[in-house]
Amino acid sequence: MPLAPGSHLGPYEIVAPLGRGGMGEVYRARDMRLGREVAIKSLTAEFSRDPERLARFRREAQTLAALNHPNIAAIYGLEEAGEVPHLVLELVHGDTLAERLKRGPLPPREALALAIQVAAAIEAAHERGVVHRDLKPGNVMIAGSGTVKVLDFGLAKADQGPTVIGDLSESPTIAVQPAATVPGVILGTAAYMSPEQARGLPVDRRSDVWPFGCLVFEAYAGRPAFTGATVSDLIARILEREPDWSVLPAGAPPRVREILRRCLKKEAEARPRDIRDVRLELEDIASGGRQADATREKSIAVLPFENQSGPDDEYFADGVTDEILNALAQVEGLRVAARTSCFAFKGRREDLRLVGERLDVATVIEGTVRRSGSHLRITVQMVNAADGYQLWSQRYDRELTDVFAVQDEIANAIASRLRGTMGAESDRSRARSGTRDLEAYELLLRGRALQSKRGRFIPQAIACFERAVALDPGYAEALAWLADSYRLLGIFGVAPPNVEMPKARDLAERALRLDPGLAEAWVTLASIEEVYEHNYAKSDELYERALAAEPRNSRARAQRALWRAVRGALSEEEGLAEVRRSVEDDPLNAWVGGMCSQVLGVAGLHEESIAEAERSLELDPDSFYSHWNVMRAHAWAGHYERAIQEAPALFSASGRHQWALGLLGCTYGRSSHTELARACHDELEARSRHEFIAPSWLAVTAASCGLLEQAIQWTERAVAGRDPLILWARSFPFWERIREHPRFEEVMRGAW
Repeated sequence: MPLAPGSHLGPYEIVAPLGRGGMGEVYRARDMRLGREVAIKSLTAEFSRDPERLARFRREAQTLAALNHPNIAAIYGLEEAGEVPHLVLELVHGDTLAERLKRGPLPPREALALAIQVAAAIEAAHERGVVHRDLKPGNVMIAGSGTVKVLDFGLAKADQGPTVIGDLSESPTIAVQPAATVPGVILGTAAYMSPEQARGLPVDRRSDVWPFGCLVFEAYAGRPAFTGATVSDLIARILEREPDWSVLPAGAPPRVREILRRCLKKEAEARPRDIRDVRLELEDIASGGRQADATREKSIAVLPFENQSGPDDEYFADGVTDEILNALAQVEGLRVAARTSCFAFKGRREDLRLVGERLDVATVIEGTVRRSGSHLRITVQMVNAADGYQLWSQRYDRELTDVFAVQDEIANAIASRLRGTMGAESDRSRARSGTRDLEAYELLLRGRALQSKRGRFIPQAIACFERAVALDPGYAEALAWLADSYRLLGIFGVAPPNVEMPKARDLAERALRLDPGLAEAWVTLASIEEVYEHNYAKSDELYERALAAEPRNSRARAQRALWRAVRGALSEEEGLAEVRRSVEDDPLNAWVGGMCSQVLGVAGLHEESIAEAERSLELDPDSFYSHWNVMRAHAWAGHYERAIQEAPALFSASGRHQWALGLLGCTYGRSSHTELARACHDELEARSRHEFIAPSWLAVTAASCGLLEQAIQWTERAVAGRDPLILWARSFPFWERIREHPRFEEVMRGAW
């Protein structure tokens, strides 16, 4: 029977319900004698009448009473009320690890600290002969102080050597993301079940080592080690496949990776037998600190410099930041956090130690820019991300015409300061492909700021880049940005691709003749060869050139992964590994997260696709692409009404952009709102008479309202007009009806 707030259980006053688990309900209560808050766990009415579950509940009390450890939630007593037992437990304030992971992976140092504390708790249980058997993120609580508490020993069992689980009442619940439960099987979670438990084989303390490995993997990666759309799929992956090790962040020390590999061995005999050894090794890694992860020492983030001039100079301060960041990126042996991830902190007063954790770097640079007339003042400081202490600072007072020289001077000073930890020459290996024309430089900065907003701002950006090139025809960077702006016009259906793509190609080639090392220009050419020329071998070659010039170019890697996955050139595992690496290289880049979400959706991992889309929207709430991706992810998952609810926000961000209207029409069609789907299609068709509308959107919206002959005709036009989105026809949802048309393969022969 539920406990009502204000009621009493012995000396405890019930305050409020806290949650409900598989067997019981948990309440917040106050100990009236000692004036402290406690948690009270009680069996549900159904289970309180089951002798077997009553016995298990009492066994949990006995188990907890035998354990006394700072990382295990303590038991204060066992209260009886009407022959129903109630556990009185320590109330831990904070989030479960499962709740914390909804916000993304833990920073590497926090993940390591958590792993040590969980290992210590399991070690204490094992020393008392207790195997937990249900270790998972939902049973690990993180207090506000960072202290970790392991909860729920309801499945715990005395370790008397290997024991066979002989019936389902003693086996773990089969529960997968978010909660695909199997009726009648009531305890545990399949995603963290060891292979021997899944097979019903003997289990011992090594069966706690497996879920420990799963839990720590998830803390670092932000996603489970094993997933599956169904229980059978999940168990098959546990038994047959390795985790995707590529999703572990660069900040995960190599020794931690090796520990996880040992903990997640399929055969129990191959795992560490004693988790004490695991704890000691993790503590050794932590005590070695910075020496244990030498890669981190050679890493830096450059935060957006604060603009201390007028609002019209915001782009100028950003440009100074960019130039310093780009200069440092040429330093041999130095890992520089990606621009977009650094700029996610623009305008935010974050603790620099937190910034270091989020971006996985050892050093953080921040500064200010002020210009007044022809005078320029730049201040810079370098901070140790581990402790927040300032390592170096400097103020530069120059004439505005010296901006290029001072940017180089700052970059060289930073590299010189880092030389001691890098142990290598740190001069830049390649000169900046810039300009000495200050007006052209300012136009480039203004154009980049406009282009990043996409949509209606792209023509304004093009005007800035064209003026910059007119002032300095040899300005390679301005040519590269101008090229990519024309490419975007063709991709987003603003103008016919057969008009914009040739312009983009010519400009990118001009930029590369001036500076062959411009990765952005190589990416633009690779995209044109893939989505417009359909020369896939050439596209692959050009992407390789881009990544050779800039190995951590997240745009190149994510873009290549999506389009290659769409046309079937990558396996599901390869595509996912590529986009996940892009996110790892540039974790706070909302666009990269959106590309990752699309690849997850193509792979049928819809819940992960939704989570990644929503994370990206949190990173950039004003982004049209982020809003589109959230709606798309829900629509692909079959959450049609939920997707339709996203439409107003998408239209607010984009206007009635054809991507937004087309997606809405397809969603209406999928949800049997045929008349509304027809209205979306009719609007797009009417607009196509006086503005360019991509034939692909007209094709899928026609199909969504049953106009299949019109749909195949629009598909023919898309192929003939080299519509970039025609490649989506191979594998994207919403193209199914067209793919079933008898003429589909014949029509598409010209596209692949």
